Amino acid sequence: MPRFRPLRSSASAPLTVDRLREVLAETIRPAHFFLAPTLDPHWEHVAAEELNWEIFRGQLLDPAHTRLRRTFESWKVYAQTPEGERSGEPLLALYLDTGANELHVVRALDSYAWEGYDSGGNVYRSRETRKWLRERVGTIRLDAFGQTAELIDELSCQLFLAVVGTSRLPLSSIETPLPAFSFGQLFYCYRPDAPPEARPARGWRAFVADMLIPGLHPREEAHWFETFLHVVPVEEMREATATFVRRWTELGRTRGELPALLRSLFNEVSLSPYTDLVPKTLAFVRAAVEESLLTIENSVDFLGFLLRHIGRHLTAYDLVIFHHRGANYPDVLLLDAVLAEYRNLLRHRPDVYLDGEGDDPGVRRTKRVRRRALRQGWLLRRRYEGHAVPDLPTSPGENRRVLPSSHPRVPTEQIEQPARRSHFLYEGDRLVLLDGWEREAVQQSFFDLDCDEEWREMGLGLFLDRPLGVGKSVGEPDATLLLSAEAFSATTARQRLHALATEIEVSAQNELYLRLLARPPIPGVPLESIGEALRPGIVSLLDARLAAADFVFLRSTPSSIRALFEQFDFTPLAARFRLDDVLRSESLLLARSPTSDGLRLYDRLLRVRMELEVAVENGFASRGGQEFPVLGLRVLSVAETAADGETLPMQNLREKPLPLAPRWTRVIR
Repeated sequence: MPRFRPLRSSASAPLTVDRLREVLAETIRPAHFFLAPTLDPHWEHVAAEELNWEIFRGQLLDPAHTRLRRTFESWKVYAQTPEGERSGEPLLALYLDTGANELHVVRALDSYAWEGYDSGGNVYRSRETRKWLRERVGTIRLDAFGQTAELIDELSCQLFLAVVGTSRLPLSSIETPLPAFSFGQLFYCYRPDAPPEARPARGWRAFVADMLIPGLHPREEAHWFETFLHVVPVEEMREATATFVRRWTELGRTRGELPALLRSLFNEVSLSPYTDLVPKTLAFVRAAVEESLLTIENSVDFLGFLLRHIGRHLTAYDLVIFHHRGANYPDVLLLDAVLAEYRNLLRHRPDVYLDGEGDDPGVRRTKRVRRRALRQGWLLRRRYEGHAVPDLPTSPGENRRVLPSSHPRVPTEQIEQPARRSHFLYEGDRLVLLDGWEREAVQQSFFDLDCDEEWREMGLGLFLDRPLGVGKSVGEPDATLLLSAEAFSATTARQRLHALATEIEVSAQNELYLRLLARPPIPGVPLESIGEALRPGIVSLLDARLAAADFVFLRSTPSSIRALFEQFDFTPLAARFRLDDVLRSESLLLARSPTSDGLRLYDRLLRVRMELEVAVENGFASRGGQEFPVLGLRVLSVAETAADGETLPMQNLREKPLPLAPRWTRVIR
């Protein structure tokens, strides 16, 4: 069964009604929270209360929109002002419905919303008001849990997700963090060993000592680190960095794992609303280098990862078509800050970027990748100079939230109408290619394009997809696997080649320039072979056709393929068919079928090796932050591998599809 954290022991007490109440009170008590000085929440338990309550398509309706009522026992955490006034709805709440044998995890946000009112004379109007809006994070079916430890694990996971958001792709409101978390004011971390009298942690020292504990889930670790960076004052960053690393090593972790932690932070973080996180992260990296906790090379490679990561993202989802046509632009603010730091390191340590006479092939490749990051970051920074954006990066959903005074509401017309924007990116700060080491590194990056890997990066975008959410209704929350896939556009690559050649004054008759323009297409699965998403408003690989019509898909990312194989048991398939080259490979592509609502799995040579369908008849279940179809997948057809390495014809299994169950010890109903 999927778990959020490893269970502390195999033995666990049975879950009686009295024990259930103890568990709920335990998991939401103050000891599991970090709070900023500005927050002073109020905890409350209500034995019985009747509420307007209706869940429609997975979402909790506003009380004004339903007459249905339910009675709950509840455990609540209210936000409280310095004047002692509490929020209109609990910031976090657990609602126990003993009649339905269900437990609901709910959060609320202070928001601007529209309400109807009777203006007299049989005229009904609407007006904007400020109110607390409830959101359902998840519902736990209690009959699926026979042991206390399993329920605690699931409940602590859902409370954590209520604070940080349910997805690393924050498209809908419930997928985004609470504002208090985004500004480093609130964090939830279940601490099983916290004494009964323990209070919330306050201040960065207590946060490190009390809430960096063994056994954290990787998402917890990344968001813990995010909160740490928020709460440490810049002037104390060097001391805080050393304190953190001491605690990190006490837990059996190594300094060599710090770069991976930094990368996971930016794989999980939601940069909107845009806060002090980026300058704090750069300050942490500088402090870690000064304290000899990271090397200069570690620093360069982390910053290079960020530049390449942003480059692939903005190649797929630019600020012209996507991101509300550029209204939400924190990625390019991150790009600017990271590129400035990267260029500064280049000026001080050119040997880390530029080839040397004694460099072996491995070192030369590493330096080429570092120059790749410089080239891609440079081209994107240059592209967005003068791009019209709102006064602050935001989105329609974020603009409806009540945020601190440092983030005032943006006029709606700036979000919806680019022509009404008066702020321009990097205004008065045009990127200038400096003579010396910087110019040499950028020029070398041009000659690097003779390498296939570098040319591919010039037009490489990373597109997202949730192909397992079929069967869900329009607007229903979808927490099934979020997969990503690499796609290449020759048009995009040639446009960037021209921009780079102009930047470094390469002649249009240059031999390498002409050879690159004439490069043959990179093999890939074209857009016409990818199926449509069945629901509007969700991410899909076919978003690529909005970015460039000639994108071809190369592969799903290795992490996506690992996630697929970890969630579903492909053992029955391996037992019947020769598929070692597929099931042991991470160079595969999973995409929607263009002829049905099923899926296709392509091998590394982009041959269709399986056709699958999602078994949605029994709906979906969720454990440990993972949502999955209860009945798993079904294999509709498969192509084996022949002894000579060729593939055999596709075998049709549609009359008796082969089931691939979720990899859990028992089916969750």
